[in-house]
Amino acid sequence: MRNWLLVTKIVHVVDLGKRIRDEIMVRFQLNLADAKQSYKKEIDDDVMTRHLIGKTLGDELDGSHIGFDGYTFKITGGSDLSGFPMVPGVEGAAPKRILIGHRGVGYKPTRKGKRRRKRVRGGLISEDIYQINLKILNRSKDAKAIEELL
Repeated sequence: MRNWLLVTKIVHVVDLGKRIRDEIMVRFQLNLADAKQSYKKEIDDDVMTRHLIGKTLGDELDGSHIGFDGYTFKITGGSDLSGFPMVPGVEGAAPKRILIGHRGVGYKPTRKGKRRRKRVRGGLISEDIYQINLKILNRSKDAKAIEELL
């Protein structure tokens, strides 16, 4: 039954005149945090997004890969399209339901000792992640201002 459904979907796609591609279009919204201000930039270029996929929370990233020459960033967090946050202690990139207490990401209990099972994402960046939070660690002396690079 599943094979039949897959074949009918492919036939419909071919009938509409669209090509089947192995590539997945990925779009990330980067939130760049500086000591003074924060900035946003959306990237959907395949070359830039390829350098982000597979990184984990806490990794350092060279800014030249994503269009910010002379900068070094640290990945501090992120979320998917549905708004589920990335948690550094969860392995993989798939959504999981974990028990979160008073120091968890995405839950603030009203009483001491209260815990709740919440859906979160793993700490690995994949195609399903939309928002990535980056902290500016270093800036070289000859680098342009970040406002000029946006």
